[in-house]
Amino acid sequence: MNGPERKKYNPENKTGYEYVLLADHLAGLIEKGEWPVGSRIPGERALSEEYGVALDPVRKATRILRERGLVQTLKSKGTFVSPRD
Repeated sequence: MNGPERKKYNPENKTGYEYVLLADHLAGLIEKGEWPVGSRIPGERALSEEYGVALDPVRKATRILRERGLVQTLKSKGTFVSPRD
């Protein structure tokens, strides 16, 4: 394989929509504190390259994180981990 090794977001090979599995993985990073409250998460292109997926699943995964209240996106600034209630 050429290029950097891709991170695995579904090591247990669960079935389901790619964007939901990615959203669950990213939510786990937030819950574990790997992405602390207030931190800016990597951009869509960076996540796409990091996990070896297209931009559309990344965008859908980010939308799911917003719907779950885990992140908030500020126009022209990026997406940030939301404070927990």
